[in-house]
Amino acid sequence: MKRDSSQHLREPDGNAERRRLNLLLRSAIGRGDYPRGRLPREWELMDATGSTRAVVRDAMRELAESGVVTRDPGLGTRTGVLPSIFGLRAFHGVDGVPEQSTYPRVTDRSVIRTPPVVAARIPDCGPEVLRVEYIAVALEFPGAVSTNYFVLPRADALRDAEFGHNIYAFLANGGIHLSASELLIGAAETDPYTAGRLVMEPGAPVLTLEQIMYDEAGTAICFSTVAQRGDRVRYFAHNVTAGVSPVDDDAVQGAAEEGTPAA
Repeated sequence: MKRDSSQHLREPDGNAERRRLNLLLRSAIGRGDYPRGRLPREWELMDATGSTRAVVRDAMRELAESGVVTRDPGLGTRTGVLPSIFGLRAFHGVDGVPEQSTYPRVTDRSVIRTPPVVAARIPDCGPEVLRVEYIAVALEFPGAVSTNYFVLPRADALRDAEFGHNIYAFLANGGIHLSASELLIGAAETDPYTAGRLVMEPGAPVLTLEQIMYDEAGTAICFSTVAQRGDRVRYFAHNVTAGVSPVDDDAVQGAAEEGTPAA
């Protein structure tokens, strides 16, 4: 059996089993593998995975402490609120308006002087941009805060357009359709102000997204920054070779979204 040779990479006996089981269970829960959200009992997990009772109990305790599952005496262990799964292709919004709702609550829509960072991303955006900010709220849980800077006057129609169920519906309501977008996804420690907006502890990890959207003429029309709770969303991508039909993202999304609004 191959073991880590570097001393600083070694982990205590049993920790690897706990880590692997934890990640496998998180994957199963996120994909909606357990009917009606009910997890197998301890002895069933022991039998299925070959893990000891101590390993199973430790993994389940960690999942409960992080809110992934809930444990009720006499009722067993159930999944918590499942994170929404967005197909990355749909999330780019270049194939029409995705049906999935982000339950947006618009908190700001105003014309401001173009910030230098926005001007660097969209060099020909002009002296003023339309800033539109919203919070994605599902089941009263804030999942993301998104700040979007639209080029004027090309995005003038968005000043009064109905927002709709997601950012792409908002664009469509303003007569704007996308030909392309680019997305950068990273992670960072949450600053106190973002943490307050997302009801998180400062310093907790958050997903960071930057997006540039291009209109039908191929011209950049929006630069967006997003801070997103990683426990509220997951992203799915499936790449195929030419001539092969892609997997239907809805089949993946449906399992995790059944009865659970998107965050």
